[in-house]
Amino acid sequence: MKFALTVGLMTMSLAACTAQDISTPPAPALVDEYRPTTRSAQVEELRVAVARYSDFAVARREGWRPFGDDEPLMGTHYYNESAPDYVAGDALDFSRPNNLMYTEIGGQQVLTGVAFVVRIGPGESVPDGFAGSMDRWHVHDFVAAIDAAAEERPILGGIANWWLDQNYRNKGDNRGRLAMVHAWVTLENPDGMFADFNRTLPYRKLDLPERYWQGASIAAARGLNLATDGGCDTQNGTLWIANVTRSQDRAIKQACRIGADEVRSAISEGGKSRINTAGEQAWARFDAVWQQTLTPTQRRRIAAMSEHGGDGHEGMKH
Repeated sequence: MKFALTVGLMTMSLAACTAQDISTPPAPALVDEYRPTTRSAQVEELRVAVARYSDFAVARREGWRPFGDDEPLMGTHYYNESAPDYVAGDALDFSRPNNLMYTEIGGQQVLTGVAFVVRIGPGESVPDGFAGSMDRWHVHDFVAAIDAAAEERPILGGIANWWLDQNYRNKGDNRGRLAMVHAWVTLENPDGMFADFNRTLPYRKLDLPERYWQGASIAAARGLNLATDGGCDTQNGTLWIANVTRSQDRAIKQACRIGADEVRSAISEGGKSRINTAGEQAWARFDAVWQQTLTPTQRRRIAAMSEHGGDGHEGMKH
């Protein structure tokens, strides 16, 4: 099951960005007649365009489908086969992102933000994107991710590379790097419109007051996320990629459960300072177990698959 799921997710994450026939040179991205040139106008166009997707049923009806996990401080990414296949050099249509992000808050799927994904090849730089220099692009090296996941799984590697050959490399398309920028146009983000993460999400999921996240650290948010519904389940795919032993798996999951219990205890006691301190301490202890338990090789594998690099900490995939 995990074998098939991993192949599917890896191939889907690239295919989700390629709606058109890649056997021919990519056509210019479809851009509406309105071409805003200031960042504020571009963000407003985007905000208006995706407002209807606040209704999750509308997104599903229009063909948006999930890929990957519900990433802490982000949400689950959704793709649509009719969304633009942006490649290096294309102008972005700010009314047409090609990823939506949802997470469950209060029993409802909430649109946390959107993302633009642009396929780039070796030596090609990340897009200019929005006006100015505030948008923060990061890059997924898709081929490196496959190599990492298949390092000790030759059959997986063979299937994934065959798929890449059939759908891309044999057709002269070597754009296997995915440049991505998030835009938090639907929920407030204290770290900015284009921040990598939204640290308010675990507070919202735990139904904590808005003032609790104001001034709180990213470490507190990560610790609080352990106590959210399914907060310890997000590590499962990451640990499989690392190819951990059963004893390693048990140690990490036990540490997560302990951290989650500490946070829940603090929440029951109440108080902003108490809860945020508990979150920071829970994350620090869990992080220490993670570092001590995984080998450098295992952390390297995870880094290749993680959304923002590192050994999974920046993406909080564990």
